Amino acid sequence: MVTSLLSATAWRAKYLTNDAYQRAFSSTRTAVVVGATSGIGEACALRLAEQGFLVVAVGRDQPGRAESVVAALVEKSLQSPARHGSAASDDVPKHEFYACDAFSLDNVYKTAQEIQARHPTVDALIMSQGMATTQGFTPTAEGNDQKLTLHYYSRVAFVQSLLPALKRSTMSAVVLSILSGGVHSPYKYLKDDPSLQTNYSIKNAADAAGYYNDLGMDQLAIENPNIRFVHASPGFVNTNWGTEFHPLLRGVVRLLQRLGKKPSDCAELLLGPTVLAADAGDDLPTLPTRPDGTTSAVYIVGEMGESKSLTREHNAENRDILWRHTQDVMGKAGITNNE
Repeated sequence: MVTSLLSATAWRAKYLTNDAYQRAFSSTRTAVVVGATSGIGEACALRLAEQGFLVVAVGRDQPGRAESVVAALVEKSLQSPARHGSAASDDVPKHEFYACDAFSLDNVYKTAQEIQARHPTVDALIMSQGMATTQGFTPTAEGNDQKLTLHYYSRVAFVQSLLPALKRSTMSAVVLSILSGGVHSPYKYLKDDPSLQTNYSIKNAADAAGYYNDLGMDQLAIENPNIRFVHASPGFVNTNWGTEFHPLLRGVVRLLQRLGKKPSDCAELLLGPTVLAADAGDDLPTLPTRPDGTTSAVYIVGEMGESKSLTREHNAENRDILWRHTQDVMGKAGITNNE
């Protein structure tokens, strides 16, 4: 915990400077943050606002949420140490909030189109939407498992829908998917049951989501070499994760979460070596090597911002199998891989 705090402080000192803030403002850096209403996603949104980014926050809708989210982002921009105490508000980016039910891929597509209409250039896409439940396979209205939809399908949907805007970035855009980079196992039923309809379990759901992020983001990175794709693991963080659990289990989780790092420290550790490094023109962590000896196109980042490894089953055959399945799911929702 002390180590993570020191590391977070180091990243903050490196990138939270007046030059960085003015660079972001002068070039109108735009970051879309999905899952920005709580936990790690909220912390990432606030940190980017502090850095000078215009933040497009995306999350579930509740009465008054849009106003409160935008107000918090504006306050963070105004309080940025990089402003050196300036009280002027005319140089604060006009942050926005978009309500989106990410269980619906159609909703994801429509939200992305609305964002792109107002923001033709997107420099960073951060996604942390998710859920923690002990439920079995639970289909959405589109027939996909709820958990896999939040943790994988909706993330690919956001990427594919925002590709034109991401490609216009002048800083080499970064896509950061926060889930389980470097800590999950392969999902062994990929070939026979990619949607988890017959082999669903808590472990299989977790492994599939993480494994799919590795393979799917690798494929997207191969297809879009000017965009940097990152799959990261946040580690143990003190958030409201697990709200869907049974009350008794949720109580145990809450007690343990007190030992976790703060969301703000987690955001610093994950954004520092990825989005903020790209904004400053610095190198990102080292790309991992695939089992066949080739260099991966996707960055795998651990909870301290360090490079992590791919699974032993990360290969072209499995990537192709998953990608065909993924595009089938996207196609049924009207989302294509073409701009």
